[in-house]
Amino acid sequence: MRNVLALQNYWDDPPGYLGEIMEEFGIPYDTVKVDEAPMPDPTGYSAVISLGGPQNANAHEKYPYLLQEKELLRSIVQLDIPYLGICLGGQLLASALQAPVTRHHTTEIGFFEVQLTGEGKRDPLFHGLPGYQQVIHWHEDIFDLPRGAVRLATSETTSNQAFRVGHRAYGLQYHIEVTPDIFDIWFGQEDLIQNLSQALLPDTIDMIKQEQADRYPLYREHSRILFENFLKISACL
Repeated sequence: MRNVLALQNYWDDPPGYLGEIMEEFGIPYDTVKVDEAPMPDPTGYSAVISLGGPQNANAHEKYPYLLQEKELLRSIVQLDIPYLGICLGGQLLASALQAPVTRHHTTEIGFFEVQLTGEGKRDPLFHGLPGYQQVIHWHEDIFDLPRGAVRLATSETTSNQAFRVGHRAYGLQYHIEVTPDIFDIWFGQEDLIQNLSQALLPDTIDMIKQEQADRYPLYREHSRILFENFLKISACL
């Protein structure tokens, strides 16, 4: 069994729940903080995960390591190494393949449901889900689909919620890695919340916190289904 590579793009978004699942199954994984370490050779890994962050996928001057990560993602697709891009990780996959990543007309933050397309219902990544997925959003940017990509999930607010390119490279606009501890960090950062408040309706953050008890358990169940499917696609399970 080879390791899984997790690319951590920001301090507050580690592998989280995905790391817990891999540890449960005894799957070794390496976490690389992309702003501190060079990109490793992906051929030594069974799969690659890229996590979220507040960076714009095209902000190369401010975050030069994003160019290196995109180069890595292009090689992953060419080599048919299983890939799962989460939020920024999905945007980086789209951008690496020449699809636009742009500012959304709204800020999506909190618990949402995304609907699987016909292709999504047939894709092994979503096997076992009931035609939709309970997710957590935290993003202001969105991606177009790369040429030849297949749309797998959508919503009323954001048409492209998930896609596949090639056989085993996936991009998600949403998060599946959020543990209760990560949730508390994200929604407890006063300075971050204040910056977001101008784009959100009053009391949005309080409402999201109140929804946690009811909606997080299903979110966790759906996240596990998807990620275990990805590990099976990657021949790790």
